[in-house]
Amino acid sequence: MSMLLRLLSNQQFQIIAVVQLLNVFSTNLLSPVLPVYFKMQGMSESQIGMIMGIISLGALVLRPWTGMSVDIKGSRTITLFGQMLTAAGLAAYFWASGFWQYLLIRFYQGIAMAFYGTGSITFASSVENPENTSAAIAYFSLCTMIGMGIATSIGPVIFAGYGFFSLIFLGLASISIATGLMWIRSKEVLHCSEDTRIPFREVWKAKEVIAPSVCLFGSNFALGTAFTFVPLLALSRNITAYSVFFIAFSGAVVCARAMVHQINKMWNPERTAVYASVINAVSTGLLAVYPSTFTFILAGALVGFGFGTIYPTLAAYVVDKVSPANKGSALSVIAAAGDVGNALGSSVLGVVAETMGFSVLFAGATIIILLSGYYFYKALWDDSKMGKCTA
Repeated sequence: MSMLLRLLSNQQFQIIAVVQLLNVFSTNLLSPVLPVYFKMQGMSESQIGMIMGIISLGALVLRPWTGMSVDIKGSRTITLFGQMLTAAGLAAYFWASGFWQYLLIRFYQGIAMAFYGTGSITFASSVENPENTSAAIAYFSLCTMIGMGIATSIGPVIFAGYGFFSLIFLGLASISIATGLMWIRSKEVLHCSEDTRIPFREVWKAKEVIAPSVCLFGSNFALGTAFTFVPLLALSRNITAYSVFFIAFSGAVVCARAMVHQINKMWNPERTAVYASVINAVSTGLLAVYPSTFTFILAGALVGFGFGTIYPTLAAYVVDKVSPANKGSALSVIAAAGDVGNALGSSVLGVVAETMGFSVLFAGATIIILLSGYYFYKALWDDSKMGKCTA
């Protein structure tokens, strides 16, 4: 039986895969249209960057606590709680208006993302035997990208044809179905005795956790920068078809997630992650040098493949290196690094865009991605004696 067929026959994997697809769909319908929607309301690039980036700050604040909560209370409980918070955050857009209210909603959505994201990835990493964990994470992440790909592709079309609030209704319907499915059909799949855990500070200090976290920071920096500023770059160059970036991203990221298990069997995870970092850097470099419809398509495909490969690779790597009793804590650290990358790519670079232009913005992003990948390379690539860490 192939690995995919084995996973599809696992009822708990079926549930978390469908739940993930629906949840990601609901939260990403707004991703490509929010910068345009806020711009139509007269906000500046720096304000838009702050609103888009603060969701990651909200997630970052609670990531360590959510990771420990998963280790103590179980991944199913934390996943369900995160889904309920997510639905409330989407509904809040019906009453929001103005910069500060949108800023508060996005911060709250980051909190919801911290609970759901840490719970769901831990759940997915626990439904199979340890030797199959990499495949479980890869195909779980594939569902993430399918949901994101569909949402980011149709979001601008629905927004243009039916308006902003139609996206909210659709998102609420999707998250409601996902929450009901998780509540009724899932069961807890990970339970560890408290006396087998080590303190959180020892988990995050482990090299096998820090180095992948830095690498994911660079990847998410690329993604946060692109998702926030490609629509605004297109508007500044009178390019109306900015959705081609998201369509190319969607196709590439789905292909990458489908192949990442085979890629990691062909190469080791260290090599895969470094190559993916370089691909992400090439993507932002293209946008810095020559923004056009063609380069939007090419950059979207490149960052889609890079991001699609790097996250499941690094998550599976971390799971393989830590104790099952600290799995939630370790995954919360790497997720927090991704949150920081998203936040800085969106918020800090908004000021750069406003003062120095989009070319400097994307060039700066390219340098940061390369530095993050280089740190990972130096820390882990040639460490042939690396074994299970004490975390």
